Amino acid sequence: MFALTFSEMGLNPLTILLMIVFSLFFLISFAFTSQNMDTDGLLRVLYSKPQRKKDGTVEYKKET
Repeated sequence: MFALTFSEMGLNPLTILLMIVFSLFFLISFAFTSQNMDTDGLLRVLYSKPQRKKDGTVEYKKET
């Protein structure tokens, strides 16, 4: 069996902790934003012509 220890890979406990923290942050943020990633929402953004208002917000007109 070929196996390397974490120290042989150049990983110290701080690096491992940072990788775990950022991995958890990614999973949690993906869980919160995945509800906005539905097919209707993506197609609305991709196929519509957005109108930017003067206050900076963007409105997606529904084309029929």
